[in-house]
Amino acid sequence: MSHHYLMNHQTLIRDADVFEFNYTPDTIYHRDQELRQLATALSPTLRGATPINANLRGPPGTGKTTCVRRIFTELEETTTGVVPVFVNCETVNTEFKVFAVVFEKLIGQQPHRSGIPMQRLTDPIAEALVSQKKVLVVCLDDAHYLAHNSQLDQIVRSLTRMYENYPGVKTGVITTVSDHTLRPAMVLDPSTYSTWQPMEIPFSHYRHAEVRTILQDRIRTGLYPGVVPPTILDHIGSLTVRDGDLRVGIDLLKHAVLSAETAARKVVTTDDVTKAYGIACGIRMENLRRALKPNEERLLSHIVQMKRNRPDESLTTGELYRSFRESRKTPYSSFYSWLTRLYELRFIELRQRTIRGNSREVVLRMDRMEQMDRMDQKAMPYQISRTT
Repeated sequence: MSHHYLMNHQTLIRDADVFEFNYTPDTIYHRDQELRQLATALSPTLRGATPINANLRGPPGTGKTTCVRRIFTELEETTTGVVPVFVNCETVNTEFKVFAVVFEKLIGQQPHRSGIPMQRLTDPIAEALVSQKKVLVVCLDDAHYLAHNSQLDQIVRSLTRMYENYPGVKTGVITTVSDHTLRPAMVLDPSTYSTWQPMEIPFSHYRHAEVRTILQDRIRTGLYPGVVPPTILDHIGSLTVRDGDLRVGIDLLKHAVLSAETAARKVVTTDDVTKAYGIACGIRMENLRRALKPNEERLLSHIVQMKRNRPDESLTTGELYRSFRESRKTPYSSFYSWLTRLYELRFIELRQRTIRGNSREVVLRMDRMEQMDRMDQKAMPYQISRTT
């Protein structure tokens, strides 16, 4: 008898959309303060006024994008006088591409993609805003992808100062930034920043209890009852907190359920979670390594080499800086910024020493290194899992 790999009538998932990264839940847990701040910034648009600009900053997987999508949805449901435009800057990464997205949302059709000056985009956009008496709000999601070649400066300047060439235009710019080294005041021209003046809304990592609540809500909404026992949920929550990214927990939950389905079981087991963790971490590590800038990657490689040469000795930030500076002349401020980035992405830990002074111990997270080694050896099937 031949084996049937797809069993159409056997599924543990009742709503697959719940486990997609662009899903916006009805209730966004543990981000009430951040949602209120963003709502306050955009509330003037409900009266036809210019909003307060905002910069949402924090580590990846802390709810920044979800909060923006939620408030944008409420704007569209509440009023026709506001045009919220969400732009994924990882793929839409030039001034022309950003304004093409705005043009399509406002005008209802795509512009010609080549051989036209920017004014052929901005003129119709501005005219439509004035004639329809609408306020434009653009979210530049993952705005750090625009920081090269002054793209971010050009886009923010064009949006926030559009009223100078088109009287009556009202616009707002929201950015989300996961790269702590990107400070808008440092990468934008002073005249651009003085016009933008964003409200800073910080986002921090979720704690274990918060992660559990969020994942439990996804389970309740997306799965049939009894699929994930409480002990398994706690285990998934612990792995998610250790990794520091809620998206890993959501992906881990999805792949663990798919593993149980494949084995024709109705309940997720620890083995399912273990298999799924390799897949979820593979995807996560690929994204993290892409996010590292060259100098950050060099510093990480230097830390790995130092720890391999002296595995039983502690390594302080001062010792690391002196050693790293021998191979590459680097100001301490730049070095510390790269080191902090590695800490925020959880490649390392920085532990306060008991002795006097500000020096801290640099601890390499071996779970991260093991994940990277497995990726380099092509031992994890995460490439295939993306099409599951």
